[in-house]
Amino acid sequence: MGVALHDPSRINIESLNKDIEQFPQVHPITSDMKITHKGVSRLVMLDRYSFKDTEKKTLKIGDFVVLTVKEDPKFPARGLGIIVGINWEEKKAQVRVEDEFKGVLDKPEEAETGIITRPLDVMDKPLEIFYEQIAKRNATGLASVETTEEKRKESFERFYKELSEMNFIPAGRVLYGAGSKTDVTYFNCYVMPFVKDSREGISDHRKQVMEIMSRGGGVGTNGSTLRPKNALARGVNGKSSGSVSWLDDIAKLTHLVEQGGSR
Repeated sequence: MGVALHDPSRINIESLNKDIEQFPQVHPITSDMKITHKGVSRLVMLDRYSFKDTEKKTLKIGDFVVLTVKEDPKFPARGLGIIVGINWEEKKAQVRVEDEFKGVLDKPEEAETGIITRPLDVMDKPLEIFYEQIAKRNATGLASVETTEEKRKESFERFYKELSEMNFIPAGRVLYGAGSKTDVTYFNCYVMPFVKDSREGISDHRKQVMEIMSRGGGVGTNGSTLRPKNALARGVNGKSSGSVSWLDDIAKLTHLVEQGGSR
């Protein structure tokens, strides 16, 4: 039998709240919280926006996790499950995945039982399993700029009302970053200035791209300022490899940088 993880009653809320006490950014689960989302929306919320125990200091058998269920180099698949066993020496865990993710499992035994063994480094433990927890963290972070406690409380309540009722939903980087006390960007996407057509200009551009992406921002580059292939490079009396080759280099760089919040 699979586990209906969209049903919060299958998760040990009391145990999770005890773990949450170790993370001051995270608000505990209360009885009035209802929004979990379903299907892809739930997976995206938990994988990209939920605050997680990334160090796995509270990880244990019975915990709810988000993980890579299909380890394909080109098309990996993420899913949800409950830990049923942990081997700390081998840094692996057995996870019973939700029924809807069994279809991507390649091994017949895994597909039949729904139990898979995966490295710990491809799984995370979300501490926020309700959208209201994220809304409270966001509201706390956004209200923190107020100069008095009274104003912070007032702003928190106003922000939380709008967020929890889903009258307004911030961009993904705000959902992940606000109130998390991490050095990530609150902007989803950046369009970079023109790249200066020189080795120094390209190097400076790559440095900025790496910094932005490491903090969770998406980067767009206009390479029209770079000289075409075989154009003269006077300083070294050679030829350019072309703008496309440099843009390909930047594209490969984006795959090397792990974006903040599993983006």
